[in-house]
Amino acid sequence: MLELLSSSEDQDRDQPTTDNRIEEKHQHIKGRGAIRDVVLGLSDGVITNVAFLAGFSGAIQNLDVIRFAGAAAMLAGAVSMFFGGLVAARSENDLFRADALRESKEIEQEPEEERRELKSFYLDKGLTEEESDLVVNRITKNKKKWLEDQLINELHIHETKLERPLKVALIIGLSFLVGAFVPLVGYVISSTKAEAIVASVSISLVFLFVSGGWKGRISGRRFWIAGLEMLLIGAAAASLLFLIGSLIAFV
Repeated sequence: MLELLSSSEDQDRDQPTTDNRIEEKHQHIKGRGAIRDVVLGLSDGVITNVAFLAGFSGAIQNLDVIRFAGAAAMLAGAVSMFFGGLVAARSENDLFRADALRESKEIEQEPEEERRELKSFYLDKGLTEEESDLVVNRITKNKKKWLEDQLINELHIHETKLERPLKVALIIGLSFLVGAFVPLVGYVISSTKAEAIVASVSISLVFLFVSGGWKGRISGRRFWIAGLEMLLIGAAAASLLFLIGSLIAFV
C-alpha cells in the first residue's frame, strides 16, 4: 500500500491533472431518502385515516358528515406532515453545519489532536501505524478534505447526502395526502355507512400490501413478503389507533 501511495504521489507531480474517476458499473439504489419519505407518508396517511374514519363512523350516522370529517383529517394531516418534514430536515442540516463548524475550529486550534483522532479511525479499519500515518499526512494537506474526512468518520454522512428541507416536506406531505385519501375512497363510492366501512378497510389493506411490495421490490425483497409485512403492520397500527380512540370516546 505504501508503494501504491508513493507511486500515486509521483504520478500526481509528473503527469497533467485528468479526471481518472472510475465509473460505477453496479448501480446503487437511487433516491433512498425519497423512497423512505414516500413510504412514511403513504403508510401514515392510510393508517391514520382508516382508523379515524372507522372510529368516527361508530359515533356519526350521516355519511356526508363522515366524508367531510375524513377530508378535513386528510388535509390537516398533510399540512402537519409537510411542516414536520420541513422542520426535521432543516434541523438535520443545521446540526450538520454546527458539527462542521465545530470540527473546523478544532482543526485550526488543536490540529495534532485531530490528526491523532483521524489516525485512530484508520487504525480501527485495519491499517498499520505506518499506513495510517501516510494516509493522514496525505489527507491533512488539504483542510477541506481533512474536514470532510473527519465528518464522514464521525457522523457517517457526507454533506452531499443531506436532503433539501423543502423537497422532503413536499414528498412527505403529498404522500400523506395520497395515503389518507385511500380510506376515504370507500366512503365516496358507497351509499351506506356499513358498505363504506368495509370498502374503506378493504381498499386500505390492498393499498398497504401493494405499497409494501413496491418498496420490497426496490430493496431486493420478495414482493408478497414485503407487502404482507406492510399490511400486517398497518392493520395492527390502525387497530391500535381505533382501540385507543374508542376507549377515549367511551371515557
